[in-house]
Amino acid sequence: MNAPKSFCTPLATLPQEVDNVEQIERVTRGKSLPVLLPTLLISTAQDEGKILADMLVSVPNVKLTHVSTNQTNANYFQAHRLLVLQLPKDHGLALNMLDTYSGKCEFMLVVGEHASPELMREAMKAGARDFLPLQGAREELIHALFDVAEDLAQATALAPTFVVLNSKGGCGASFLSAALADQFACRDKKLKVALVDGDQVQAGQSHLLNIEPDYFLHHALGQAEELDESALVGMMSHLDNLHLLSASPFSQQELNSSHYLQLPQLMFKLRSSYQAVVVDLSRGPEKWAVPVLMEASAILLVIQDSLASLRSATATVNHLVTQLGISKSRIHLVYNRYTPKKSMVSLSDAKKTSGVRDIFTVRNDFKRVNACLDEGRRLSCFAAKEPVTKDVAAICRKLIPLDQDGEQSGFWAKLWR
Repeated sequence: MNAPKSFCTPLATLPQEVDNVEQIERVTRGKSLPVLLPTLLISTAQDEGKILADMLVSVPNVKLTHVSTNQTNANYFQAHRLLVLQLPKDHGLALNMLDTYSGKCEFMLVVGEHASPELMREAMKAGARDFLPLQGAREELIHALFDVAEDLAQATALAPTFVVLNSKGGCGASFLSAALADQFACRDKKLKVALVDGDQVQAGQSHLLNIEPDYFLHHALGQAEELDESALVGMMSHLDNLHLLSASPFSQQELNSSHYLQLPQLMFKLRSSYQAVVVDLSRGPEKWAVPVLMEASAILLVIQDSLASLRSATATVNHLVTQLGISKSRIHLVYNRYTPKKSMVSLSDAKKTSGVRDIFTVRNDFKRVNACLDEGRRLSCFAAKEPVTKDVAAICRKLIPLDQDGEQSGFWAKLWR
């Protein structure tokens, strides 16, 4: 694949803006549902529902159970939020099926080969949100699933996710990930903050925080479907209310790729169990982490004072926007080791070249930060009153604002109750 044209653009050149990227079809992006959607598919026979089942399981965050009409029982309906009925060709049997399963689950979708006016009326009377054709139904089905999931999301308090990326190696994404999670945890000791180490090669977070984990990210991925909240919290390494899900060095090379299919489900459970989630993707936007990037509340792209870093950042922004359809409004630059009036790359240069309007700065304090890393201590404990710590705290306040009384306010407040 050719590098984006703006990779070597001069500082004064703005990259071409991509308009309305959030409107790109969900089908082509393969975006995850905003919440986990336990779905029960009922067909008259297992074989008849196979094509529809394959369509359903292809959507990330759909947890599917497929049974035939003679296998159903009350436990199935209690365990699922969405019921999908595949109606048989026989008109009488289809009407009977609608009558039998009306009101069994919170939401219902009906799929059939023949959408006669009578069947559609009866489906609506039975409480169906939509009647979809079986042939060529994939796009309509996915949109219907998103509509249901978004209704559920409105009633579900999910923690915000903040992803930290390096523009190039050594810019400080791992350190800033730990520092941000640390600051969030310092706000209220009664609230839990999760830090996820996504660097499955160097796996540096356990060293930065001086922790020896018993469980790692690949363990959680392999068991994501079975984990309840207590089991998930038990897999984390605890530093008071800051909980780390470590990576194991070089574990990515050993993982069965099918485990990554569980990543949306694992992230949903983390967001349900914690009040904020910080993900260290210091190696950049790797393919396996796309679901995390797509659903992130904010992406923090770390740069430092060099043209090489800025060019890499611009290429990363272009990739996130054009390839993943992520809006630039969710991307923020973090200018690490910033020295006012002495930097080769100015803040205006960084904004113009990358096309990102929002930029945070973290002042240069290499000696103190390096000592903190060497000793494996949290920044808030090691240098609580230093400018570098205050800069990190300021970023946290921008990401989750505080009101005048120092309490979380607005939309974020609901997630911190």
